[in-house]
Amino acid sequence: MPRPVLAALAALLLSATALASAPGQDTPADALARLQAASTAAESDALLIVHDGRVLVDTATDPARAPIELMSATKSVVALGVGLLLADGKLDSLDTPVHTFFPEWAQGRKRDITVRMLLDHTSGLQNAPNAGEEIYPAPDAVQLALAAELSTPPGEVFAYNNKATNLLAGLIGKAAGRPMDVYLNERLFQPLGIVPGPWYRDVSGQPHGMAGLPLTAHDAAKIGRLLLDDGVTPDGKRLLPEGFVTALFTPGPHSARVGLLWWRIPAWQVLRLRPEAIDAARTRGADPRWIEALAQLRDKPLAGTAGLRTALGELLGDDWPAIYAREVSERGIARADLFDEDTGPVVAYAAEGFLGQYIVVVPDKRLVAVRQIRRRDTPHAPALDYPSFTADVVALAATL
Repeated sequence: MPRPVLAALAALLLSATALASAPGQDTPADALARLQAASTAAESDALLIVHDGRVLVDTATDPARAPIELMSATKSVVALGVGLLLADGKLDSLDTPVHTFFPEWAQGRKRDITVRMLLDHTSGLQNAPNAGEEIYPAPDAVQLALAAELSTPPGEVFAYNNKATNLLAGLIGKAAGRPMDVYLNERLFQPLGIVPGPWYRDVSGQPHGMAGLPLTAHDAAKIGRLLLDDGVTPDGKRLLPEGFVTALFTPGPHSARVGLLWWRIPAWQVLRLRPEAIDAARTRGADPRWIEALAQLRDKPLAGTAGLRTALGELLGDDWPAIYAREVSERGIARADLFDEDTGPVVAYAAEGFLGQYIVVVPDKRLVAVRQIRRRDTPHAPALDYPSFTADVVALAATL
């Protein structure tokens, strides 16, 4: 492994375990310095930390500070579009059936799918974890989602779903009477002074909901500030209905880790491999590399999701996400089937995207943190994802 990657991995391993090993012992300067050092090691292109309106850190390697695509953190911005529909009277309720806008779903089991289910990943729509397999080649992402079969009954199983979020983009556009990106620009971005980059559109002209929105770090932070203020702009204009932010952050019925397209971040988290996980992997004929990785994790407490991602990157290399998807997600195995989990109270909420794009808000401390990284021409190492960013932000917030 190249020396810079090793250095980055070491920094992130230290960062990932810091919260669990030494809670409450840092000063704000210590926590901020560690966060900045880990961000630099992970080759971040933008790091912005704002505490109660005061900028603590603002770095960018690009002097022009051009927008960077949020990747899947786009989903969390799309969720605000649903709040705007509610505020504008274009949507009656989060529990409105999707077939209200797409009558072709008025028959069969799909008639039970609601807007809320698209938001909390319980729609049950079939979805390949790798968006490059089906979604990006498709000329119309909304029609692809509408035509998808059901993998599970609506509302019964949590399963992260790109197709469902693309359908949500189509629903927002249909309800608003104009494409989702145009609607959000008028009702969200312009009132906040945000100037987005061009939103990715498929061949049919539909903007994707799963990814595709470029923002600068400062504009991404304005989204976080709006949530801190319950949907009210700095000049006092209410954009989102009162209480909608609470709904965004409320745990879903089948996963406490997520609300409505916003992830819920606990004060601390420890994962331990379940004793039967290795034998179960052998029984189903799993990839020997996956079985060996699980064996290496036996009796090793991991500092939450960040610690797991870092460990898998170290054990399996750059293709660990593909192996994890094949051996876990595509088999319908939940993380809870593999690991016992202990967590503290939820203290923060995050938008997260591929390569390590983050918008983190800590309401009680009025803290907003943004980390961004551009695609590289060189191979991307898992350490560059900065998987412990949310844990480091929580550690910083605890010192303020």
